[in-house]
Amino acid sequence: MVIQFVLIIFFLFAIFKVSNRYRFGALTAIEAVQWVIFWLVAGVVVFKPNSTVALAKILGVGRGADAVIYLSVALLFFIVFRIFVRLEKIDRQLTKLVRQNALKDKDKLE
Repeated sequence: MVIQFVLIIFFLFAIFKVSNRYRFGALTAIEAVQWVIFWLVAGVVVFKPNSTVALAKILGVGRGADAVIYLSVALLFFIVFRIFVRLEKIDRQLTKLVRQNALKDKDKLE
């Protein structure tokens, strides 16, 4: 029961942070809605843990908690992959900019 209270407070805090990030332009409306839906679904799972049993049956897993853990790990790996791809893109862009600036500086020195 205490864990449910703590998690619900955390989820409400997360929704508050999402709304702030949307308000200040860090998230688009679609991204904000997706995050709010995610945190609301997490809240439902915390309040009604048996709601994951149907998902577990569909996935062929014995318990609902196991299904949630498997899906969470898969989602986390996907998020890490997307972050890695973005970092690589930023690294390439930064390298390109540094090279351009170095060539401009070289031309100025000549």
